[in-house]
Amino acid sequence: MSNDPSVLVVGAGLAGLAAAYELRRNGVNAQVLEASARPGGRTKRQMIGGFQVDLGANLFLETYGTARQMADRLGVPLARTPLPVHSGIYRNGRFHGLYGGGGPVSLLKTAKTMLSFQLLSPRGVWRASRLARLLEARKDALDFDDPSRILDLDTVESAARFLEAEVGTESLEWLFGPGLSGYTFAHPEQVGAAYAMATLWHNGLKSDAWPCLPKGGMGAFVDALVDACGPCISLSTPVRRVVLEGQVAKGAVTDAGLVEADAVVCATTASEALKIVPGLPSNFRDTLHKVTYSRCCRVFFGVESSPLPPDWYAVGIPRQTGSLIAGMSNAAVLAPEVAPEGKALIDALAIDSQADELFALSDGGIEERVLAEICRFAPRMSREPIFAHVHRWPEAVCLSPGGTMSALHRMRQEGGVRGLFLAGEYMGVPSVNAALRSGLDAAGAALEWLGTGRRGTGPGPWIPVGK
Repeated sequence: MSNDPSVLVVGAGLAGLAAAYELRRNGVNAQVLEASARPGGRTKRQMIGGFQVDLGANLFLETYGTARQMADRLGVPLARTPLPVHSGIYRNGRFHGLYGGGGPVSLLKTAKTMLSFQLLSPRGVWRASRLARLLEARKDALDFDDPSRILDLDTVESAARFLEAEVGTESLEWLFGPGLSGYTFAHPEQVGAAYAMATLWHNGLKSDAWPCLPKGGMGAFVDALVDACGPCISLSTPVRRVVLEGQVAKGAVTDAGLVEADAVVCATTASEALKIVPGLPSNFRDTLHKVTYSRCCRVFFGVESSPLPPDWYAVGIPRQTGSLIAGMSNAAVLAPEVAPEGKALIDALAIDSQADELFALSDGGIEERVLAEICRFAPRMSREPIFAHVHRWPEAVCLSPGGTMSALHRMRQEGGVRGLFLAGEYMGVPSVNAALRSGLDAAGAALEWLGTGRRGTGPGPWIPVGK
């Protein structure tokens, strides 16, 4: 090791930026190599016709401990969304309201709606309430900051099998399934049960898990993190290969040649890590192959007014309807600043095979198909929107299939490649919070490996590989 150790960070998404921030905060020279022309990874905002379109993650939850701590350190204020998150599910020719806020009035209105409009039978409502009590009893395990707590729940079971057993087919198909699809951009069969439990608990069943927004949007948070990293980020610099010598990380190869380093943080998707680190031990490769991502096509429309009921953020459209889209939302409800005053920003979501179907079309063809589908379910939707924008996302949200978190935990304990540390949302309970937490933990583990005498923020018992 040199007297002035250096760490190479591959990827300038949230995980890579958090790792670089922590390394530099502890006096270690960090260099970040990012393949694209902009930092932030899957967190991306684009200005279109006066609208602020978030193509990726657009909010935190108040239960994201690491994200809140990072925002505080960076001086980025967080604010609760201005309204409780009301939503709805489509059935029998109309949308049925699910009212947020967690108070007794909202809960009563939701239960009354489900019963009155036969969204669920009385038995279905009782079983849904039982699921909420089950998750309440295990709430300490459903932690976005320490995934080691959730491992006993991380069996090979899918969310579909778990929910069908707990709440029945009716609740799965008409209530929990559409809601889960809106959060994960995938069908319940593709999502692990443990991840689904955490997602459902923190995105609706837990009363104090309100959405909160960085002032200026996610872009402002990313900008503050980039500024805190200093001039260490090289954009448009794809890494072709991470160099391993005798199972020790030595740097990475770019188009300009070899970049040497004393340690490497690989802060990419799991699939990209498999491509650029060809020398990974078989147990690493087998585990990373378990990680999967959802496929989605998002189409944004700027419109004069929302086609949804007043103050509603989102609606789910169950797949039993045969719809091309899984749901849609009005982003201006959570963040009024994203749209000019009085206007709405509609985000329509197609997932899995429906997304594949759209991927084969031109952007104009996609816009036409999706607009017609929205009008089918929400006739108040404008046939002539102010603008339309298509975002193709072949690798969107990490799905953490059943057993994946446990497999990653075992991989970390076994170790293997010295000086190599993996980071990304797939290393925890998938979320913005997990991406940031994994970056901080990878930096802490690298500091320990380098023998600097520092441990950064203090990684938990699930520190990334690199013993």
